[in-house]
Amino acid sequence: MKKINSLYIASSVLLFFAVSVLSSCGGKDSPSASEVNQGILSSGTWKISNVTVDGVDQTSLFTGLTLQFTASSYTTTNGDPVWPATGTWSFTDDTATSVKRSDGVIVGISSISETGLVLTLDWTKTTLGTGRVKSVAGAHVFTFTK
Repeated sequence: MKKINSLYIASSVLLFFAVSVLSSCGGKDSPSASEVNQGILSSGTWKISNVTVDGVDQTSLFTGLTLQFTASSYTTTNGDPVWPATGTWSFTDDTATSVKRSDGVIVGISSISETGLVLTLDWTKTTLGTGRVKSVAGAHVFTFTK
């Protein structure tokens, strides 16, 4: 009986050390939401596929809109004035579900994946008219693909 208890204790101690060693080895922390979303945002050129303003299709106002991110800046084509040609950005918090642009506009990230991106923002200016840059005030939803 004494031999069985000694064997049981020895195997328990060995199991404890094995689990401790394995759980502390090579365990790199998972990337944060900010790291994941920043990597996806900056992984290529985002091309507009659809834009709605207050639920109404306004894609024609943003024909050819593209958006490219780096770690802290962005560039666009055919997005002005809603999307300035260049600017900087940062996440508003650790959840990485919205960014603040250098012009002060908060852009929500509704959906993000390697191939699709849905961004939302409230635009307060209407600039429709002859010879003027076009924009419509309201809640904008931009759907991008790669």
